[in-house]
Amino acid sequence: MVEEVEHLKKDVERAVGRVAAEYSYAKDLEEDLKKIESDTADDAIKDAKKGLKILRWIGRGERRAHRSEMKIIDELKALGNILPDKLKEQEEKLLQELVIADGKLVKAASMYTGDLRKELIDIQTDEQLLKRLEEKGDGEKVKQDLQRLFKDAERIVTDLIKWIRGTEVILKNIEGFERVLEKISA
Repeated sequence: MVEEVEHLKKDVERAVGRVAAEYSYAKDLEEDLKKIESDTADDAIKDAKKGLKILRWIGRGERRAHRSEMKIIDELKALGNILPDKLKEQEEKLLQELVIADGKLVKAASMYTGDLRKELIDIQTDEQLLKRLEEKGDGEKVKQDLQRLFKDAERIVTDLIKWIRGTEVILKNIEGFERVLEKISA
């Protein structure tokens, strides 16, 4: 059991780090969206490109975090076979929470990053159009469309951050459970 606990400890630390990185990227994207909203058209186009790069990092971070979470799920299942009954209940609860959170986060990240990529490309396009229309003294409809795109993008990022935070809390709970197992196995 000592070896299994050590593997779990290492993988939980790695997963917490990866989820924290994903959270950091999502917060950067949230700040970038706020900056784009108040930028001039030229700066907004550059910032939208930056936002697309950050979005790519979020996707990569999510894939890495998912692989780590799957390892933890497998290790918790293996530990469940050798744990005493009173710890087995806690292990099953944590396992169920992680499976649900991982599934929701994977679904949210997949869906939201696709939607967000579209929103950022639309923002980029509208900013270019707005730049041309403002030279002619027109562009009110494009400004309204941009405001809608900003609100949609901000909502998507907020939801994504919520799911990342939830997964991080569950991983921290597993980290606490792993410490209990370390004391028992020592």
